[in-house]
Amino acid sequence: MTVIAGLDFGTSSVKLAVASSDGTVLARAQAGYPTVTGPGGRAEQDADHWWAAAAAVIAETGLGARIDAIGVTGQMQDLITVARGRARGPVLLYSDTRAGAAHARLRAAHGDWEGRTGNHQDPTNVAAKIAWLAENDPDRLDGAEHLLFGAPGYIAWRATGVAACDVVTASTTGLLDVSRRTWLTELLVSTGARAEQLPVLLGAGSDDALIGGVGTAAAGELGVRAGIPVVHALGDAGSATDGLVGVAPGDAYVYLGTTGWLAAVTEADPAAVPSPIHSLVMPGWETRLRIGAVQSAGSTADWSRRTFLPGLDFRAVDALAADRMADPTALGVRPLALPGLAGERTPVRDADFRGAFVGVHEATQPIDFHLAVLTGVALALRHASDELGMAQHRIPLVGGAASSPAWRQILADVFGATIVTGEAEDPGTHSAIRAVGAVLGLPTRPEPLFGTLDAGTVTRPSAQSSAYERLIPVHRALYDALAPTFRDR
Repeated sequence: MTVIAGLDFGTSSVKLAVASSDGTVLARAQAGYPTVTGPGGRAEQDADHWWAAAAAVIAETGLGARIDAIGVTGQMQDLITVARGRARGPVLLYSDTRAGAAHARLRAAHGDWEGRTGNHQDPTNVAAKIAWLAENDPDRLDGAEHLLFGAPGYIAWRATGVAACDVVTASTTGLLDVSRRTWLTELLVSTGARAEQLPVLLGAGSDDALIGGVGTAAAGELGVRAGIPVVHALGDAGSATDGLVGVAPGDAYVYLGTTGWLAAVTEADPAAVPSPIHSLVMPGWETRLRIGAVQSAGSTADWSRRTFLPGLDFRAVDALAADRMADPTALGVRPLALPGLAGERTPVRDADFRGAFVGVHEATQPIDFHLAVLTGVALALRHASDELGMAQHRIPLVGGAASSPAWRQILADVFGATIVTGEAEDPGTHSAIRAVGAVLGLPTRPEPLFGTLDAGTVTRPSAQSSAYERLIPVHRALYDALAPTFRDR
């Protein structure tokens, strides 16, 4: 039996699953690490904490000596400078926003930047972070042997000595030329970095993700055998999709947590232009992972519950929502809501955007405002689906908000599709295990979690689905109509 360790490095912790090659989980563990925030948008972590956390979870399982291969996935769009076997200084996280001025200068100097990368670029991109570092800590940048762009890249490099980056992660950096299928080196050089500092780009196919074997010193630190292979799986968005539904064109799912998104794998479109939909290259370059993200989903729902229904917990509000939804006249007095309390990303990308309610009646009740928020998030995700040309009849739903029957029903009605929820634990680690199995050519490999879901909670569209369908174009038009009011305040 081949024993595989799948490591998924999230924003606040690493998750580990140790499993046999068919996906049977032998052990799980999790360990956290801190984030340091500060003035001006500072958001940093210590890469050594990632390494220590990896060693801790492997030790916790007691299975280190049995592990035959390691797959790594996790957070993307970071900037890690490394030299002589260690990180040089703290990691600039994907959420670090200090590079606004550097971003503006790069944008002015490279008019074709977004067209070359296939995505809108904002101040969180890695190219801007590099330019910021060149201005604020040039010795650190100059002394770096390599620049790495995500936690899995750092772990793989420290374990094997090979600096590499998968194409999904590379798509988030602002440094990937999607038409030439290589790094955008001329832009990199303009940031102050050197082309030789870039990691090897993985993604010519699905079989080039094998980085190398764990070195002797690294094996001792991690508590595993020297020489076992390390596989660089897809960055977190790709691994979540692969672990949940797979990576064939048409595979899609919805996530509802603090934020929300719809992710779908589509064929690459050479004529596509940058839009609010994120477009991430998948291995082989012939498909794209496209993501329509709603800035505030569960966070806006929590706000509306506290604001309009104070003193009621999640269960009580959901029960009240179900009762209100059973009234066929209630939809007519429910306002339309734009849910972006702190800017929006889909269907428009606008940091100035704020939440709004339109169409309040005298008969509108507090619960109607809450239902308007749930509906607004669902409609925003539907707008993303329409832009993708997606017509799914069955949509897996994951995230904490998937436990809300009311929200599931609204999603089913807005999409006109069956919403499926079920056990989908740690899709990132599951995908990392799948990646190892694929690269090593193992005869048995686990299927995506929702690919083998025989029984779960199924929510089908109700008789009100047609009424929601009429709201879709009206709701979409509100984004364009109200945008000037937020900028001019």
